[in-house]
Amino acid sequence: MDTEKLTLVRNKINIKRMKSLNYIAFIKFLAMIIIIKWHLFFWKKKPIDYGARMCELLFVASGFLVGYNHYKRNMPCDYETSFNYSYKHLRSFYPLELINIIFGYYINKGKKYDLTEFSILISNLLMLKSWSRHAILIASFNGITWFLTDLLFCYFLAPVLLQGIKNIKNSVILFFIVSFIRVTTEEAISHGAFNLFDAEFHRGPIIRLLEFYMGMLLTPMFFYFKHYMDEYKNKFLVKIIFTFIQIVLPIFIYFIMLKFNHQLLRCYFVLIFSFFIFIISYDYGILSDLFAHKLCVKIMSCQMEMFLFQKAINNIFRFPTIKKNFISMFNNKQTQFLIKLFMIFICGYFYKILFKEKFAKLLDIIFFKKISQ
Repeated sequence: MDTEKLTLVRNKINIKRMKSLNYIAFIKFLAMIIIIKWHLFFWKKKPIDYGARMCELLFVASGFLVGYNHYKRNMPCDYETSFNYSYKHLRSFYPLELINIIFGYYINKGKKYDLTEFSILISNLLMLKSWSRHAILIASFNGITWFLTDLLFCYFLAPVLLQGIKNIKNSVILFFIVSFIRVTTEEAISHGAFNLFDAEFHRGPIIRLLEFYMGMLLTPMFFYFKHYMDEYKNKFLVKIIFTFIQIVLPIFIYFIMLKFNHQLLRCYFVLIFSFFIFIISYDYGILSDLFAHKLCVKIMSCQMEMFLFQKAINNIFRFPTIKKNFISMFNNKQTQFLIKLFMIFICGYFYKILFKEKFAKLLDIIFFKKISQ
């Protein structure tokens, strides 16, 4: 695992666009659906903190995918690159997020906040509210904005973070260092060692950056082993083994979450998800071939749009007349959720194919940006 071997591995990676990791795409899509259900479904009792678990999974997976996609390419480490890279992601979701914020402001207008409504509106528009310690600010208008703010912060620092995956030895050392920081910080806070943070610590950009970077630091090790495993990937036995892993491992992790939900701190679940993402990133199973189907790819491609539409759709169903008629027609809670989920998917899918790029280009005009696709 020395530097020369790692360089050899990197030189043999195709310079063309990296192959999509279909099973991870499915896991991310599933995680988004679970988060949507966490927010929209009426729970009598919540057996697992699904919202927290899936956010941890998504930040680790997002970091891994950024490392995976940029491992073979050099990215300049400067402010201009950071701004361009983060803006490239911002343009894809900000127009829809802007609609969500304005709609949320209209729905919640008249509520009494500790801060003025205008101040909260500005913090939402500028994607700054997850830096606040005020829970009421972070949850205002569109409660999911904190996720986007944290993710955008990770993307802004991606050019700097990518410097840590150039050397496999350094990446392994950094992974253990970052993991140690993530664990000890939360352990210290849980034991009252710090009073600097409050409950919103877990929605803050710094803690999510650590999770994002943990995922990114896994990529050199992934490519090192992939170099030796690729020659066996089409063998029937290998496909069966990895298919078994793709089926059994998520079930096993679900039972870990169920059993240790109130016993383990979030940081330990982050470590579990890091292991999970690393294992399933080897896309050799039959399920990977299934999710590579064009129809599956199209369905899963609108996961971020679904995430963004969830609050708006749920707000519509909160209008008294609509709520009353909806409940009278569909009394079953599961049915109500499935109908909402279907509407969220339809809105997300058609927004993606019809409006997403048009609104993104409009944003480019406003900011005088020309982004290479």
